[in-house]
Amino acid sequence: MKKNLIIVMVLVVFVFTSFGTADDLKGYIIPEYYIVADQNNDDLSGQHGFWIRRIYFGYNTRLGDGWSARVRFEMNSSAFEEGSLVPYIKNAHLKKSLKGGMSLLIGIIEPPSFSKVEKFWGLRYIEKTAPDFWKQSSSRDFGVALDGKTSGGVVYTIMYGNYGSNKGEDNSGKGVYGRLGYEKNNLYLEANVHFAGDGSKDNSFYHLFGGLKGGWGRAGVGYSSYIEKEEGEDDFSNGIISAFGVFKIGKKYEVFGRYDLLDDLNHKDVSGYIPVQAGSNKARMLIAGLNMKVIKNIKFSPNVKYVYYQNSDLKGDLYFNLTAKVSFKSIFGK
Repeated sequence: MKKNLIIVMVLVVFVFTSFGTADDLKGYIIPEYYIVADQNNDDLSGQHGFWIRRIYFGYNTRLGDGWSARVRFEMNSSAFEEGSLVPYIKNAHLKKSLKGGMSLLIGIIEPPSFSKVEKFWGLRYIEKTAPDFWKQSSSRDFGVALDGKTSGGVVYTIMYGNYGSNKGEDNSGKGVYGRLGYEKNNLYLEANVHFAGDGSKDNSFYHLFGGLKGGWGRAGVGYSSYIEKEEGEDDFSNGIISAFGVFKIGKKYEVFGRYDLLDDLNHKDVSGYIPVQAGSNKARMLIAGLNMKVIKNIKFSPNVKYVYYQNSDLKGDLYFNLTAKVSFKSIFGK
């Protein structure tokens, strides 16, 4: 399956570049050298080495009469284990531009849960936004959405989807998403929700965010809450406060910091590159680092991540990373 998907990716590149019809072929690679300075899992503590956290590769094309299409692939390295990069489809959708700054999207797309907040944070390659990292909401869903922005700065999105991420559907539950925000000059405000059925569970998600940006950089703070209800079971709920600041210290340099505070115990344990035992411990996460632009398409960031647990016997987890982002774009096309 992995080999077949890689073959498809190669064929897509070959076909579109051969005929000179590629409107946009681009992506980026996130290589990293990691050091696990300390970890509650003794098998991980002291590990260090190279991996590619992610590779994104996307194709965008204009189809005429306001229609466009996008296909985007992603590949991830296995975290703390042997294994090849795993490829899968991240985006696959049609888009129709409508009047009044509105667009219709159909396919595997980004729900409004944190897509704009992620762009405001601007350091996705360092770490996901809090609702994404702590698994309150997925970054993708298969569905249909109306998305737009008025001349007065009002941002809005309405979406209906499978509530199954970019995977196939396996139950009759569906998700309804909504976002209302304001984006003008240096200010961005947003409130968004989703309500979904997932098998025997009913889920809801609420998110508030406010941010400021300018020549000095950007800063934002948000609160997100997730509630899960299942017949015959106690309600499951959790909340997160996340605040960050990114401050410019020259044309090519900026420093950044972020603090995520989980306000209760009812979170899912996090696996992957930063394992966190959040299901039965009040976890906190600090991120800090220096971001520098080597050249236009290469960024490099020494950064540190520290996870600690309030009122727990667990020690803190400390990671040092040398993270890069290498962007690329096809030289072919119109």
